Parts: sequence; structure tokens; C-alpha cells
Amino acid sequence: MRFLTTLAPLLVVHLLICPARCDDWVQAAGPGGNFIVEGKAPLRFSVARDEAVRWRVPLPNTGQGSVIVSGGRVFVASHAPTKEDAETGSLVIGQCFDASTGKELWRRGIPGVRVTDLSSLFSDNTAASPVADGERVCFTNVGGSMKCFDFDGKELWSKKWIPFGRHHSRQHEPILHEGKVIVVRVKPSDLDPKVTTKGGAKPLGRDRAYWTWLHAYDFKTGKLVWTGSSGTSIHATPLLSRRANGSAAILTARGGGHKPPEEPYGISLLDAFDGKTIWDRDVKGYASHQNGCSNSELTALFVGENHQTIDLKTGESRQTVSLSKGVQVCRQIDGRYVTEFDRKLAVSKKPITYQSNLLVGDYHYFRTFSGFYIGRVHVTTGKVEYLEVPVQVLRQKNTEDEMLWQKARPNDMRNAQGFLATQDKRNAGNGWGHCSAASPTVIGEHLYIPTMIGMVYVLKWNAPIFDENALVSISDLGPAGKTWTLSSLSYSDGLIYARTMKELICIGRAD
Repeated sequence: MRFLTTLAPLLVVHLLICPARCDDWVQAAGPGGNFIVEGKAPLRFSVARDEAVRWRVPLPNTGQGSVIVSGGRVFVASHAPTKEDAETGSLVIGQCFDASTGKELWRRGIPGVRVTDLSSLFSDNTAASPVADGERVCFTNVGGSMKCFDFDGKELWSKKWIPFGRHHSRQHEPILHEGKVIVVRVKPSDLDPKVTTKGGAKPLGRDRAYWTWLHAYDFKTGKLVWTGSSGTSIHATPLLSRRANGSAAILTARGGGHKPPEEPYGISLLDAFDGKTIWDRDVKGYASHQNGCSNSELTALFVGENHQTIDLKTGESRQTVSLSKGVQVCRQIDGRYVTEFDRKLAVSKKPITYQSNLLVGDYHYFRTFSGFYIGRVHVTTGKVEYLEVPVQVLRQKNTEDEMLWQKARPNDMRNAQGFLATQDKRNAGNGWGHCSAASPTVIGEHLYIPTMIGMVYVLKWNAPIFDENALVSISDLGPAGKTWTLSSLSYSDGLIYARTMKELICIGRAD
């Protein structure tokens, strides 16, 4: 791609990496709605060793949504406490904490319509994160309700609906934009509750009555403002983008394999003001379990073994490159890193990544489905690079780190009270592969990639060569085998906020 002036690329990069100057993390995807923010945060930390931890508090039970920071308050949602081992739950507890000390200020219940399995590697009723605007906070129970409170915990309004969870998914994070909270749900109707289960959804075919769509509500009143004019899959993660003319848009998608499929598979760009479709693009073979990443000029997506870029203005194809042929791979061989060029990398028949992708600057980053590689694609040159990383680091106080390259320790899947909070044995796995991963977060010049077992890979995202020198640290959110999370990291005023199955954590200021 050629620019007409030397100034243009500098402005584009600035817009991509500096979307907002804000001390608050008002939604899961941050103030800009794209997981990218200016700032400086700790580059090395270990909750297992209590290093760079400012404060930490136990949570009542397992949960998946991210931490929200607004007006000196921290908000997070968990499943309701249990008095014994449990596999399922419905009620969600929304909590408010003091951001400086971690002191709990209040908690409120957000009932669900359906019961769901706890700590699923795909979702549970806590999968949607809160949103807050400095005056009010909205908690969403994926099981079919949401409630809005002021910062003192007074309920302002609430909504309830029949959830449609043929394969309930944690990908849909509520979006806060210009006084609206935007969530994914079926259109209001008299759905039979039987269809809210995975089994009940199987015979439904392609009926649009069971599709899911973006819905925007007025944050102050709870009044429905608009319903998106293009359907969105339960697998997709719609994100905000800023078009070249300065208007805000939402990139959403369809495709995934569970019934009923929203067809045709592909992507859509919606106007964030009224939900109307700007353009639709059919993409054959598209799997929508990925973040809807874009910048002011293009959107980038994974289709089978290929990476594609699409013009954001027109929806027309720009470039397609192979993710497996002629790639650069930096891998560990006999205890040292070796970089190989023009290689062929075996990829899974499954989508190459699940929600772990993020577009920043000229690079589209992702974690691979098979193997333990972090990949990146240069969206203008089409260069594809991979860096192999350990799947887990065993870390204790006063001991040397032990790197595990092929197999991680299974998780204990216990909450802070010591009770099991899970149903599916797969939930105790390593968080790579068939898993709805947490999105990475960009803070200034660094990319933070969390995994389900509490590893956090910190990289310099604009490193000119993608080798071991780009990997700044492998930090952690707790002890190996005892740490489980599907939450993205949040950032505010030099601090990183995280949550695991067991606790809420504030990671200390940068040096």
C-alpha cells in the first residue's frame, strides 16, 4: 500500500495505538472499544510469587467477565456463592470495589433465566463484562437479563429476555458508545425456553426467529434505541472501529457451525449510531470465532488457512496470504531459539485462532489453535511470522522458573472457598485450541496476551523482528495448576486489573 504523503501513515498509526486518553476502563475492550490504549504498565509480574501485586481480594465464586474501572470504582461479576462443589449455576453477583484499596463497597444479584455450566471454556452466565460511565454501571447475565445501578448500588432499570444459547459463548462483550449499551440477544419474541439449550437448538434449521442481533439501549433509561439490521453470530466478537470520515462503526460477523446458522457466512459493518448496515460481505468458509478487528482503512480476518484484508470503506477484498506456506518461524530447538525462513507450518482443520486476535499498527496478532505459537501478519506486506512460546511456567517463591513446552499442569478448578466450580473436564486444560480465549490488550508499546491457565505473554508489538527478543516476559496471574481465567486484562492509571476463578487482582504501578 502506498500513501500520498509521508504524514498519512504517521496519523494512521497514531489513531490505531492512541484511541483515547482516559484513566477509566469503561468496558471490556477499553475506552476505545478495541482493546488498545495509551499508557505504561508493569511489564513483569508474578501473582504466584506476589511480585508487583498492589492488592488482591477473594471473589465469591467463578466468573469470566473482565474487570471494569470507572470513577475510582472497580466492577466485576461472579456466579453466586455455593456451599459445596457445583457444576451449574444461574444467579450472577455484581460487585463494586474501591479501586485504591480493593475494599468491597456493595454487591447486587442479577438473576438469570437459564441455568448454565460453570467455568466453561466457552462461556457461562458471567461471560459478559459490566460497562460503566462514571455515574452508573450495567451488569449483564448472559442467562437472560441485565440490571443498571448507580454507583451507590441503587437499581435504575432492568431488562429480561429468553436467552438463546445453542452454544452459549463468551465472545459477545457489551459495548458502551455515546450513551448506549450495546448487547447481543435474540429479538423480543415468545421463544420456547426449550430452544435456549444446546440440545434444544439442534433441529431449528435456519429460521431467522432464532438469530441473534445487536441491540442498543439508552444507558440512562434502558429504552431500546436500535436493533442491528444485520445478524451476528454467537461466536463473533463485534468491536468498535473508526472510519476514515471519523464516524464510529461496529464490525460484526456470521459463521460458526452451530444451529441455526446466521447466513450467509461473512462480515458486516454497522453504523454505531443507528445499527444500520453500511455493507455486508459474504465470506465462504468463514468461522466467526474471532475478534472483529479493523482500523480506519481495513479489516483483517482469518479464513481457513488464509489471512484476508478487506477495505473498510467498500467491503471489497484487498489481499489474501497463506498462514501456513512461506512463513517465518522462530522456534525452540534443544534449549535455544532458532529462526527459520520460508517454512511450511502445519495448521489445524479448525479455525487457526479463537478470539485471541488483535490488530495494532500494521500487525494482526493471534495465538494459534495447534502448537504453542504466537503469530502476526503484517497487513500491508503480507509477511507472516510465528514465535513459539512455553505453554506454562512453573513458578514459586525462592525457586527458579521451570518452562513447560508441550504440556501444562491441569487446573484444580476450585474457587476461593475451595469448592469445585465446573462441569466439563476440558475446562481444566491449557486454554489453547478449542477454547473461547480472552482477547489480548495493548498498553502503549506492549501487547499483553493472557491464557486460561493464567500465563500472560508480554511482547513489544512493534518489534521489527519477531523472535525471542520481542518477548519481554512471561508473567502470571497465580500458581500453576491453581489459576483459571477467561478474562482480558484491564488498565487504568498505570495499573493492571485482572480476575481469576479465585480472586480479583490489582497489579502495581510501572517503574
